[in-house]
Amino acid sequence: MIRVADFMAGGGGSSQGILCVPGTVLTVVLNHWQLAIDSHQLNFPGAQHECCDVSQADFRRFPYVEILWASPECTHHSVASGRKRIQLDQVPDEHGEVLPADAAERSRATAWDVLRYLERMLLRGRPVLGGIVENVVDFQRWNLFDAWRKGFELLGYDVEIFYINSTHAHSRRALWAPQSRDRMYVGYWHRSLGRRPLWEKWLRPHATCPDHGAVRGRQVFKRTDREPWGCFKSQYAYHCDRPGCDHTVEPVTLPASTTVDWSLPAQRIGDRKKPLAEKTMACIRDGLERYARHLVVPVEGRLGKQAKPLDEPARTMTTRRETGVAFTPFVAELRGGASKHRSTEDPLCTVTASGNHHGLVTEDLAVAGQDLALPYYGNSRARPLSQPLGALTTVDRYALLKAQIEAENCLFRMLEPEEIGRAMSFREGYRLLGTKRERVRLLGNAVTPNAAEILMSALVECITGEDIEPSLALCA
Repeated sequence: MIRVADFMAGGGGSSQGILCVPGTVLTVVLNHWQLAIDSHQLNFPGAQHECCDVSQADFRRFPYVEILWASPECTHHSVASGRKRIQLDQVPDEHGEVLPADAAERSRATAWDVLRYLERMLLRGRPVLGGIVENVVDFQRWNLFDAWRKGFELLGYDVEIFYINSTHAHSRRALWAPQSRDRMYVGYWHRSLGRRPLWEKWLRPHATCPDHGAVRGRQVFKRTDREPWGCFKSQYAYHCDRPGCDHTVEPVTLPASTTVDWSLPAQRIGDRKKPLAEKTMACIRDGLERYARHLVVPVEGRLGKQAKPLDEPARTMTTRRETGVAFTPFVAELRGGASKHRSTEDPLCTVTASGNHHGLVTEDLAVAGQDLALPYYGNSRARPLSQPLGALTTVDRYALLKAQIEAENCLFRMLEPEEIGRAMSFREGYRLLGTKRERVRLLGNAVTPNAAEILMSALVECITGEDIEPSLALCA
């Protein structure tokens, strides 16, 4: 068995991905937050757990492992500074919850501790064979990054850097992540292995090419005058991997709707005792402008009937009152970010540790306005499209009056930690301790298991020399 350590393990996403790879065993887990350690130990009772400031850990007393996974402190490398994060922790959420001080990203665990452990094992005469360091994309812009990377080379390691969006990490065993989450991964392996991991085998997502059908996506960075760096779409895209084909392809992804428990109730916005912030309301109204494409929805329950947008030909109207009007649900993104809202047909935006910022907006069908067929000849009255039209004559006599969906009439609720867990690709039944806000912090700090699985698979193949089967195109 290949022994693996998980430093700064958080809620346990990386550990789940590690154990999805055949032949691995989790032996040592470190984190500075006691709640994270308690939650992790609940799910991985066989591993040795240590709650400590990792920068002060005495690695002379720690066991040897073949692979080290580490997720060092990232707030000072990201566009959101640590000071701002701590301030957000003390802002009550909609349930009045704040985070305790030891949950803040003030841990002194840094990237240098990875090198400390590797050096200590090397002094024992048994080098760690490989590992992964996970961080935010801006980690490479740290002013000491080149010196830190040089440290691996001096200890006998080769290094490669990868930029992966979790929604494109097509794992075989871990759930796929219906979330757009850009992260940087530093892969390293000891030169004594005598071979390089086959990273390309694992980092090319399934996609569809207009000429070749089902293919794998080949990552192509837009700028060639610098070292590869950045996020999906902004700095890189995927092209068809077939020789001679340069079509841009879109990797297969899961929609955000797969994370939502549609049975959970939501509250009408206009009935809330505490009104939503004006910025949130503006975000919802903006989302309605984009996603409230009304649908003519058959509701009588007969087979063969499908909803159609109102800007497409309507289905045959009958004498039954059998058609309603709805709009596509969307997720309003609170607390800023690169976007304000996303359809539930797209992956979620990045889950962060600063608190729950995903609000589900749906239509309250009991109070929703209906589109009207408005006659403008004769004495007939306007009638909703849920009722049959009047007798049609040779004169063009009906106009469509579109109802306005008011934000106050929409239903709204924040996503639950369990739903956020599904967006993070956490397995069903995984248990996290603490308040809702603390559980969201554990999830937002985590690595998505699907990303951990594909990277670990490449390393384990390199170490053992045994082939591991990658994911199937429809393994989701």
